[in-house]
Amino acid sequence: MEHKPVVLVEGLHKRFGAAHVLRGIDLAVESSRVVCVIGPSGSGKSTLLRCMAFLDRYDEGRVFIEGRLLGYREVDGRRVPDSDRNIDSVRSVIGMVFQHYNLWPHKTALGNVTEALRVVKRLSRREAEAIGMETLAKVGMEEKANAYPARLSGGQQQRNAIARALAMRPHVMYFDEPTSALDPELVGEVLEVMQELAGEGMTMVVVTHEMGFAAHVADEVVFMDEGEVIERGSPDDVFKRPRSERLREFLDTWRARTI
Repeated sequence: MEHKPVVLVEGLHKRFGAAHVLRGIDLAVESSRVVCVIGPSGSGKSTLLRCMAFLDRYDEGRVFIEGRLLGYREVDGRRVPDSDRNIDSVRSVIGMVFQHYNLWPHKTALGNVTEALRVVKRLSRREAEAIGMETLAKVGMEEKANAYPARLSGGQQQRNAIARALAMRPHVMYFDEPTSALDPELVGEVLEVMQELAGEGMTMVVVTHEMGFAAHVADEVVFMDEGEVIERGSPDDVFKRPRSERLREFLDTWRARTI
């Protein structure tokens, strides 16, 4: 049986009006691998991730999730928009964590985790809360189960958001700059949870400015600039042996900021 990547992106283009934001992106994410996408602000990293979940509609190319085309159907050699039901079915195996936690302010930490379990998976309250508590424990949040988001730190809110995604038992997790809205002292607690997930074999695509995390946790690092993949490779190759002048400039700027 032929092995398929969990996520396969082929020739992806995205435009916002006259702005050509993604220019022919190819990407394959194998099972249990961590792919970190780095690059300057405005390079298209977050747009790529949103297109990979079909939160933004892509214009050309294809995105496959576990071998299933996401967002479109192919009819007589033409690509036509897929139904909302099919789109939801294909992306049901994706868990997504955003930069701004997107928690429901009127629900507790546990309520935020159990809502989709009850509405989407139609579990009973008892079943949903059992999974919810188990998942909160996994991210070190079980003692905050009854707290509302306003009473949680930014790091706790982001761990709550990770638990919410994990509770749905995703096959792949997308992280869109999950630490960029956090105070520096809170970044570590979120990266630690992500590192534990990687160690357990979770397939992950991480858009990040945290170069240390990418260097130590990623299996592959992808460097983007102006909507294109400029370079990709192992963390050692990307960080220690950059081939392109643009990547060398980017890393020099990052190192200058961290000294």
